[in-house]
Formats: sequence, structure tokens, C-alpha cells
Amino acid sequence: MAYETDQRDSFSTVNPIVAFVFFAFALIMPMLLMHPVLTGISFFAALVWLFLLRGKKAFGPLLKFVLPVMLLTAILNPIFNHGGVTILFYFRYNPITLESILYGAASALMLGAVITWFSCFNAVFTADKIIYLTGRFAPSLSLIISMALRFVPLFTKQAGRIALAQRGAGAGTHSRNIFKKARNGLSILSALITWALESSVTTADSMRARGYGLHPRKSFANYRFDGRDAAIGALIAAGILATGLAAGFRVFSVRFFPSFKLNAVTPLFIAACAVYALTLLIPTIMYLEEALKWRLLRSKI
Repeated sequence: MAYETDQRDSFSTVNPIVAFVFFAFALIMPMLLMHPVLTGISFFAALVWLFLLRGKKAFGPLLKFVLPVMLLTAILNPIFNHGGVTILFYFRYNPITLESILYGAASALMLGAVITWFSCFNAVFTADKIIYLTGRFAPSLSLIISMALRFVPLFTKQAGRIALAQRGAGAGTHSRNIFKKARNGLSILSALITWALESSVTTADSMRARGYGLHPRKSFANYRFDGRDAAIGALIAAGILATGLAAGFRVFSVRFFPSFKLNAVTPLFIAACAVYALTLLIPTIMYLEEALKWRLLRSKI
């Protein structure tokens, strides 16, 4: 199961179909176009929403994983990719070009945007929403995905409990001796695997006792497509259509090799970027609107 959001998020209550379309658009566009301005907008929108969802907790994974991956991508690309006509200097007889540096920076920004959007997706999409989307035409796949999402936090919590119990018995992984630490870690892993196998047998027996696999099968979902979902879906669809038309008419155009060339900054380009940004900021706008409503209601109490 995905982790719960730390604060009330209005977009989390949107119909899963609408939310899935939004995330598909947010994830595909940076990878499809790789325009520096668009990837920057995408990364900023995802970062703002993730910060609203998780607060200060968002900085931990960002500093430990996302930023190092982005930095590594930006550094390695010009070292191994020597395409481009603008040679800046030589590194061990290999040319470092301006085009490869710019392409590495754009790739790093695109990768950071995609990872951050996936973090937001993990916060919003719970297992029941995935079952709602895939349960009718792929029930087995939806069950496997929902169980995998559920067991990841369960394994983490159980591993913490086992480590705490062994630490109380004087056999934790906090020992300075690397061999003893490894041996204690293996014992924790062995206990965790044993618990996982027992849990899987218990889950299978429980599912069989509740009639899983019997036919005819009926599905239930506590989601309804109402007028609010239709309005949000219409806004997202309009943003997707406008951005798609702009991309089709080459309003967003970039070339990295053999020489770097970016499209001219025209009023149409600025308008298209504004539409793209507003589309990606829909969850943030909804969050801030909900927070403002709650603040006003609390002030009247």
C-alpha cells in the first residue's frame, strides 16, 4: 500500500481514471519531448506538489537519491558521449562538448522530474485505486500489484520489529565488528523470510476461505464519476490537447546534436508553456484551495 499523505490532499479524492490520465501525461511529456523548459516546469511542479504532500519529509529522499542521480547523469553523459561540434576541452584525450553537457543536463532534469512524479503517484495511488483501474480486465495482475504494494511497507515494519527484538537480546546490527554485524543482518533476513512465507500461506488460506477464484465474480469499487471529476478531467484534457497541438506544430523544438538549437521564444511558445504549467499545477492549486477553505472554516469556529 502506498504511504498516506501527511496532509489533506484534494486531488487524492479525484476519480482514479482522471488521476491516472494526469499522471500519464505528467510522466510521458518530459520523456517524449525532453525540452529544457518543459522538463524544468515539470520538475518544479512535481517538487512543489511533493513538498505539499509530505512536508519536510520530502527533502530526505530528494537529497539522498534524486539529486545524486541527477548529478551523476549530468556528469557521466559528457564523459561518455562526445557528440557535438563545440569542443570545450579534452578529458584524457576525449573531447568534452557543449552539446553533450547540455544534453546531460536536460537528461538529468528529465530523470529528476520523472522520479519526483512517481513519488507523487505513490502518495496518491493506493492499492484499491489500482484494483479499480485494472480489476475488471486483469484481476490477477491487479491483485499481484496491490499485494506487492502492501507487502513492501509490511516487510519494512516487520524488519524493524525483528531488529529491535534482536537488539534487545544483544544481537543487533549496531555492532562495530563488520563480521558480527553481517551475521546479525543475515539472521534478521532469515527471520524476515520465514515470516514472509508464513504470512503468504495465511493470506492464501484466508483468500480461499473467502471464496477467491469462484465464478461468477463481481467487483465493487467505492468510486463514482461525478461532476467534479468531469470538470477536472475536462481541464486536464484541454491541457493535454493544447500541449499536444503545440508539440505537433513544433512550438516546442530542441536539437542537441550536432549543434544545440532551441526554438525561438515567441508569444505562442510562452502561452503553450503557461498552459503546460497550469495543467501540471492542477493538483497543487486544488491542494491550496482546500487548505484555504479549511483555514477559513477554522477561523470561524
